[in-house]
This record gives sequence, C-alpha cells and structure tokens, in this order.
Amino acid sequence: MKKNKITFGLSNVHVWPILETSEEGTPTYGPVIVMPGATEMSLDAEGSSDPFYADDGVYYQGVANNGYSGSITFADLPDEFLTEVMGEIVDKNGAKFENADTQPKEFATAFEFKGDAARRRHLFYRCKATRPSVGSSTKEDKIEPNTQELSFTASPRIDNGYVKARAEEGDAAYANWYGEAPYEFVAKEGEIGG
Repeated sequence: MKKNKITFGLSNVHVWPILETSEEGTPTYGPVIVMPGATEMSLDAEGSSDPFYADDGVYYQGVANNGYSGSITFADLPDEFLTEVMGEIVDKNGAKFENADTQPKEFATAFEFKGDAARRRHLFYRCKATRPSVGSSTKEDKIEPNTQELSFTASPRIDNGYVKARAEEGDAAYANWYGEAPYEFVAKEGEIGG
C-alpha cells in the first residue's frame, strides 16, 4: 500500500443515472455519462454520534452514517447530464427547458484524485443534486472561465446500506471502475456480503 503525503487533482468524473429502484431498493442504472471539466469537489460526512450513559460514564457510543453532502464544480455541465439526470427536456427545435415540477434523478458517481500516491478511485452509490446556478461576468484584460457548481448529497443505498467504495491502483477492481454500471461488491470466498 502506497502512503500519501498529499492529495491533489480531480478527474475522470463519471455518472450513472438511476432509472428505477426495485421494491427491495436495488437500483437499475442507465448508461454512463462522462463528466469532463471537473475543477473541485468538497464533501462533508453526515451523521451523528450519540452517547448512551450508564455507570457514571459513556456506556455505549452509537454512530449514524447518513452519507455525505457537499458540492462539485465543473467548467460546464454536459447537456446529457442536464437532460438524463436533472430532467431538462428538449423541444423539436433543440431548445432546452427546465420544468418546476420535474424532480432530478438519483445517480451514482465515480472519480479519482491524480495526486493521490495510490491513485485511488472513489465511488458514491446514491447521489442527488440540486439545480446549478447560472451566471457569467464581462471579459476584462484576462479571461476568467465561468464554472457551474452542483450541490449534492450521497446517501446509503436502500438495498445494502453501502454509501461509497474506493480502489487503489493495482487492485483487481481498479481496471473496471468506470464500466457499464458502477462497481458492485464481490464477496471473498466463504464470506457473505453485498
């Protein structure tokens, strides 16, 4: 296992829209959408730590994992993401419409940090984003590119409780991280999981 001194960089962002979820909570994923132009990501852990007191002290410490929340910023969001995940519709003349009654789809997302010594790839299984802001500014003596920020949450999957996964370069899972569907848990021989 390689030891990190620092991490930097964000690349290879991919998204799989969740088309439907079974009664047991198992998602069916749509075709992968490549998301070029990622510039920054920031996610904070969500949950609580609840102590139970007995014998004049903390007798049990329960910890709830409610996933993560934060944001990811792109140079420009692909139209495919805006239609397939955010629910924009396109008319016969190519105009794109946002409807107030449309709910965005949940999705899985994967990405990697290039400055990570182990070149880790990460995956969040059940995300939901809010609409990006719209804005721009005038061109001055130098061009400052605009960006689009998505606020999103990453929640536990309903069927198995998995929130995220990661793999390091050299792991068998690493090569297939950006496949037709998000990477799924594979139990070790004699082990039950997933």
